[in-house]
Amino acid sequence: MASVDNAGHIHAQLGHATGGTAAMRRFIRTAAQVVGWALVAATLGVFAVRQVGVTEITFVALVVGAPYLGAASLAAVILFAASRARIGSAVAVVLTIAVVGVQVPMFLADGPDNSGPELSLLTVNVAHGDADAAAIVDAVRDNDVDILAVQELTPEEVTDLQAAGIDQLLPFSFTAALPVADGTGLWSRTPLTEGTRLDNFGFVPVQARTTIDGQDLTLVSFHAMSPATPRHTTEWDADLARMRSIMETYQDTAIIAGDFNATNDHRQFRTLASSPFSDAADAAGAGLFRTFPSERPLARLDHVVTSETVRALSVQPLAIPDSDHLAVLAELQLP
Repeated sequence: MASVDNAGHIHAQLGHATGGTAAMRRFIRTAAQVVGWALVAATLGVFAVRQVGVTEITFVALVVGAPYLGAASLAAVILFAASRARIGSAVAVVLTIAVVGVQVPMFLADGPDNSGPELSLLTVNVAHGDADAAAIVDAVRDNDVDILAVQELTPEEVTDLQAAGIDQLLPFSFTAALPVADGTGLWSRTPLTEGTRLDNFGFVPVQARTTIDGQDLTLVSFHAMSPATPRHTTEWDADLARMRSIMETYQDTAIIAGDFNATNDHRQFRTLASSPFSDAADAAGAGLFRTFPSERPLARLDHVVTSETVRALSVQPLAIPDSDHLAVLAELQLP
């Protein structure tokens, strides 16, 4: 009898252990699915906001992280696969394809097969006029830059650029140098005409015309309002929309360069850079390089937008000491 009792006791212990293991596995599978669905919901929410465009400040900020959504949805795929959740796996796979798919075109060069003159353009936000003017002039010289667009241009920065020799390299300019972040400016190797300040913007963009090898160009140094507060976010939205409206009036080839305070994942920027215009970085297949903040860039806020008849040969970031943005250097070819 004792041996039977001992055997029964042992079998009971094994039964409890097996039951405990099964319960733990069910708990882990359930937890994995809960986390997986949470990742799917978060990814889908940000992806939806990316598609429609909003001005609510929290969502404007969240959209900056859209390029990283693929990692979240892929994690959901792994969790669902590990927990054998077929429906969840299918949903997460489709979502991963969608969120990755909208980023793929940025890696694929696309543009016209031009034979016109080539030009080099540099755009830089000089951080309230604190950026190293000598370094900017060195960048202009080293990269044989033809056009320089500057944002947050102050009178002091103009003086520093002139002292560093900008006028010897790019002798023609039109500027609206203003305190703090309001000013912008253009410098060019070829004469600038019809220089004007664009009205009704949060900051003050400048526009001018030039001619390169017989081809007329409209140039703009643009700085959209920073969407840092609810009121500023509304102004940011209006700045991008107004700039697009002005762009639609251009009769010749146009280049709009500057700090748009928006990424390719903001619907407002995609609308601005849509046909008959394009983001030069996308057209060159430059990928997901970032420009802000300069120390550890998280977002590409600085862009060169051109008429889609312009071919973007290359677009890349360039460090300028004492600026909180990386500059953007674009090599372009006119029709």
